[in-house]
Amino acid sequence: MPARTDGDTGFTVALVDGGGERTFVTSFGVDAELTRADVDAVAARLRPGDVVQLSGYGLVMPVNGPLLSRFTAGLSADITVCFDPAPLVADIPEAVLAPVLARTDWLSGNAREARLMSGHDDPRAAAAALRERLAPGAGVLVRADKDGCWLAAPGEAPRHVPGFPVDAVDSNGAGDAHVGSFLALLGQGHDPLTAARGANAVAAYAVGRRGPATAPDRAELAAFLDGDPLAERLFGAAGR
Repeated sequence: MPARTDGDTGFTVALVDGGGERTFVTSFGVDAELTRADVDAVAARLRPGDVVQLSGYGLVMPVNGPLLSRFTAGLSADITVCFDPAPLVADIPEAVLAPVLARTDWLSGNAREARLMSGHDDPRAAAAALRERLAPGAGVLVRADKDGCWLAAPGEAPRHVPGFPVDAVDSNGAGDAHVGSFLALLGQGHDPLTAARGANAVAAYAVGRRGPATAPDRAELAAFLDGDPLAERLFGAAGR
């Protein structure tokens, strides 16, 4: 898409404390003012089998939210939709959120976001309740930091998927790493449970390194999993 010259680019400053937890200071720019032409340009490039990842950060914006909601609701059934509600999910208007949830194939949020959407403090109960808000055949992941995640796969009871113990130094970007790797592993043909465990490993690797974009590549993940049976499941006997 052509560069926008009618305003500034938005930015986010991430503040990380000594325990690895982070908070954000954000200023929105032209990125918060999509046009119908922008959305149509994305839609025109989609192919059967593609995955669309949607963030609640986009839905909460007064201009972007309605555009993205209509875009998502209109996607064909051969497109997989993953929705990450993001921290501001409670501020998304219901008229914007409801069509997205109706079209979501996978919902992946952290425990706080799951609580805000379901009313349940317990992540297992939250995962079960959130799946009831989605269409039949959809699944839910509730990310639980060092405790891994809760997976409510389609047609199955929610189950706990343990995390990987690491010394966390920076949690910035860990949720994105988890969602992205989960979808990538699903796209490679892995079942949801294997993909969720792989995503836990990716997130654990990411929080052990400073910076917002520290997800491992295949070789780094294989080395991180050295000796774990998951490595062979993901990469085969060669471990790569």
